[in-house]
Amino acid sequence: MRFVPALAVLFLLAHGSVTAQRSLDAEVDAIYSGVEALYQDLHQHPELAFQETQTVGKLSARLKALGFEVTTGIGKTGIVALMKNGPGPTVMLRTEIDALPVAEKTGLPFASSVTTKNAAGQVVPVMHACGHDLHMAAWAGTAQIMAAHKDRWRGTLMLVGQPAEETLSGAAAMLNDGLFTRFPKPDFALSLHDDDTMPSGTIGYRAGLFRGMSDRVEITVYGRGGHGAMPRATTITSA
Repeated sequence: MRFVPALAVLFLLAHGSVTAQRSLDAEVDAIYSGVEALYQDLHQHPELAFQETQTVGKLSARLKALGFEVTTGIGKTGIVALMKNGPGPTVMLRTEIDALPVAEKTGLPFASSVTTKNAAGQVVPVMHACGHDLHMAAWAGTAQIMAAHKDRWRGTLMLVGQPAEETLSGAAAMLNDGLFTRFPKPDFALSLHDDDTMPSGTIGYRAGLFRGMSDRVEITVYGRGGHGAMPRATTITSA
């Protein structure tokens, strides 16, 4: 598994030249083992929506060590980290930080065995089954590369860790808590998602709204599950 997408996108934007492309592989390789270790730790210790305190603590510690101004508790458990580097645009890179109430059966050596109480007080298993662990690791890796190369970019880097993405409530909570009034409003906003429809090591991108959904419906479905962004990969036998 590679964490190239977020690293490549933001790093290439910062450099703005072919030099970035030539040096990118070496930059990623140099930090890869540490980023992978973070990914495995986050995967093994997932937390449900608005319970992401340990997750935020780990991310905050890394970003503070890199020199970011870190604020936690935005929208209850969200995180905002700023690195100001002279005049220039504000670029926001967002990641989700919550996991799902799913039992892991991958057999991985770093598989999650976490159980916890959900908002209704029920004891449920917890797993990063939607890629948020990978997103956070890429987000943190991007921060590390950008902090190490402040001589090559100008502006403000704004890292946002959004809680409760799976419950469709974390973004609103952060906005209502002053995300874009207490902190700079970004000139550019980047988000990412892992995608099993493209070869490993490739990047797909699109400007504007993409794979956005905010409807809520409750039904019982029998069949093979999948991701909401790729319904064609699921199989429904009855509902």
